[in-house]
Amino acid sequence: TGAANYPADILPGIAAMGIQVESCDALKLAEEAGSVKTVNVVLIGMLARHLEIAKEVFVQALGECVKEKFLAMNLKAFELGYHTGKQ
Repeated sequence: TGAANYPADILPGIAAMGIQVESCDALKLAEEAGSVKTVNVVLIGMLARHLEIAKEVFVQALGECVKEKFLAMNLKAFELGYHTGKQ
């Protein structure tokens, strides 16, 4: 959100410790989805690729938990996160 300043070399430093690092500008993707309030859903989308839970389970959960008027925006945020950095 810009509330904190992180060291410029934080990601390479974490990767140098042997930790898998995947990053994106989740705030920018949330804005692209329609609202900065969907930033957490962008991150859930990124995480979902790495879990042994079917993508459809996340989509169904969003459908059950998000108000109808916000659902399309949240599904877009999830998809943006899910496909970010994917090869």
